[in-house]
Amino acid sequence: MDYELFWVSGSPYAWRVQLALGYKGVPYISRRMDSAQLADRSPAFLELNPRGKVPVLKTGHGTIYESVAIIAFLDRAHPAVPLFGQTAQEHGRIWQRVSEFENYTRDLFALEIVRPLLRGHAKDDPDAMRASASRAYDALGWMERALTVAHYLAGDDLTAADIIALPNIQMLRRVAARPEAIEMALSLEDLGARLPALGAWLSRMETMRGYDAAYPPHWRS
Repeated sequence: MDYELFWVSGSPYAWRVQLALGYKGVPYISRRMDSAQLADRSPAFLELNPRGKVPVLKTGHGTIYESVAIIAFLDRAHPAVPLFGQTAQEHGRIWQRVSEFENYTRDLFALEIVRPLLRGHAKDDPDAMRASASRAYDALGWMERALTVAHYLAGDDLTAADIIALPNIQMLRRVAARPEAIEMALSLEDLGARLPALGAWLSRMETMRGYDAAYPPHWRS
């Protein structure tokens, strides 16, 4: 089956899908869009995703959007390299970890730290930013505990849980290295200093198959 992936550089959600495709070794046609194209929300693109967002995976039978849904589709379509486990117990455990990250961890990063730093509003309330940074470490606590007893979030094998969490955490680290974040002493650029198991996991993830090819071009500077 031929796939076309519509994405924009710097999107952690698009990166999730690229990592899954690369790790599984599934070829696809890259349809990189720029921010202006995405903002334009042309009728042609809205036919692919009426919500006007990326990532979108075009298959021979239509389109799929929402990053976790795309990864679940790919795992069923290409089961040779499983991302959601092989037994019912593994499947449930992986979805538990995915849900923990999506429901209790991701939004804190995205809304309270990443968004203000990217939009230039972080220095409007440095105390609030520092409080959010402290909560970020608390929110990562379950991951540190899980990674203390296993190599990956759902056990000793890399799964969808790891691929889904990684881009958002890398985005957090990226924006936390900005001068204004350093000036406010958010101390989020080196997570491994306080969370050594998480730091070791990040190093392992950066060596996974497909990582280098999928690494967002705009994140390389």
